[in-house]
Amino acid sequence: MLFAVVNSQDMEDMVTEWILKNELDGDEDRWEDEEWGFFDELSWKNINEEIFEKVEETGIETIIFSSNDSFKDFFNFAAKKSDIFFDKSGREITAEEWVGQVESSSDCNISICECSAND
Repeated sequence: MLFAVVNSQDMEDMVTEWILKNELDGDEDRWEDEEWGFFDELSWKNINEEIFEKVEETGIETIIFSSNDSFKDFFNFAAKKSDIFFDKSGREITAEEWVGQVESSSDCNISICECSAND
C-alpha cells in the first residue's frame, strides 16, 4: 500500500495506526504475525532512480520538498498511485483534498511511503 502526506515528515505512526484500524481490525499481534513492514525505498525508485538524487530517504519514507527539481514528478506519482492520503495532522483525507493542500502551498513537502504484509 502506498501512503502520502503533505507537510509532515513522520509517517510511521500515522500509517501504522491506519493499518491497525483499517486492515488488521485493531489486532496489534497481526502486525507481527502477517509480517507487516515499511519498504526501505519506494519501489518506484527502481524505474526512476535519477529523480531520487536530492530527496531525503529515511528508511520509512521518502521526503520531497517543493524546491526540489523533481517535486512535480513525485507529486504526480503520489496523487495518482497512493492508496491513502493524510494531512499534516495525520487525518485521512481524499486525494482531491491532498492535491488541493499541496497545490495551495507555495512552500511545502510531501512524504511518501510503502507498507505491506509479507505475502
